[in-house]
Amino acid sequence: MKNNQQQYIEYVMRFAEENKSHIWLSGSLHRTVTLFFDVDISTFCNTENLNELIYGYGKPVYISFTHKSLGILIVIYEDGVTVDLEIIEKIDISDSEFFHTDDIKLYDYSRNEKLCKEFALRDDMHYQISRLFHRSLIKFLSGKQDIGVSIANEVATFINCNIFINKACYRNNIIELLKVFNEQYKLPLEYLAIWCELIEELDEKIVRKSSKRIPSCRVG
Repeated sequence: MKNNQQQYIEYVMRFAEENKSHIWLSGSLHRTVTLFFDVDISTFCNTENLNELIYGYGKPVYISFTHKSLGILIVIYEDGVTVDLEIIEKIDISDSEFFHTDDIKLYDYSRNEKLCKEFALRDDMHYQISRLFHRSLIKFLSGKQDIGVSIANEVATFINCNIFINKACYRNNIIELLKVFNEQYKLPLEYLAIWCELIEELDEKIVRKSSKRIPSCRVG
């Protein structure tokens, strides 16, 4: 799986200046760009530019929105890049520069919750819950294994199945859970492909630690 996060960040920097759209990327710039982290950005722009920002980079395979913090889109692209996109409705800013490295939280602003929901590809609960598979795999792969296991068990509870995820058998458990979930709630193959790529990354880590041959992931 290729690390495309830096490529996305460079795209956002160009987009801000070329389209005169205010974009904040402070959190992502101050972290090491690795394969297993989400890019966090905030944007203040019109609807047309927002659409271009989202679709101009590549093809999204998943777009939903957060519930606990309304006004944030979750966008997952087919190349594996995941973006938490905060949509700003009102903000007091007169800066002639459009790409910002300062913290958005230093400003007094409000989010556009309505527009956020309009851009979601689907808003049904099982579609939103499916995002937890991605979060679980990312957390587990980044070394936060306990969090990854806990998130996966949230999904198991939601679909009311008898699968219990544990750290020692995480790889086999998560594949079994994916299959059960996809049987009940059919999801797009392009979205499932992202999960399988992450499981392949997990396989590579297992192989590096042992000489065992790992069977391939087949979900859909």
